[in-house]
Amino acid sequence: MTQWIALLANALLFVALPAVVGFLLSGWLTERAKRRRWSPLAVRTLGTVVTIVWIAIVVVGIALTLGSFNLFSALTISAVAAVAVTLALQTTLQNIISGFILIHQRFLHLGDSIQFSGVKGTVVSIGLVEVVIRTDGGALAMISTSNLLLGPLVNFTAASRLSGEY
Repeated sequence: MTQWIALLANALLFVALPAVVGFLLSGWLTERAKRRRWSPLAVRTLGTVVTIVWIAIVVVGIALTLGSFNLFSALTISAVAAVAVTLALQTTLQNIISGFILIHQRFLHLGDSIQFSGVKGTVVSIGLVEVVIRTDGGALAMISTSNLLLGPLVNFTAASRLSGEY
């Protein structure tokens, strides 16, 4: 009987409490970010990161509550999970790396007039994952940074800024 009470106490302490606190903290932080007028992408990213962290804590709590598990099994499960997450985030990671390259090259700035894949307009936002342009007709177009690097990207206003570099 005392073994069941100890198991229940561990489950409450290491699983239920972190789950509830994590869920509430995730909601509170995203609402606070919205009130501070963070971009929707930043709010979603914050919510996702906090959710992943509290779920990982709950998974560790479940392992602690259930007791004996060997290190090899834990490493195997974490490796499989890492591969799954990497495959699931492959496109996003590709866009983030492309965003770093795009920003590092300094080829694209806010206000530049560009054309990509038949879409022509002015750059209004540059992020790690996407670039937003306002077309000549006033519509907004979002282009992923990995697509921009694949080209062809024509920048009509960068020539004077980058004279001597290319």
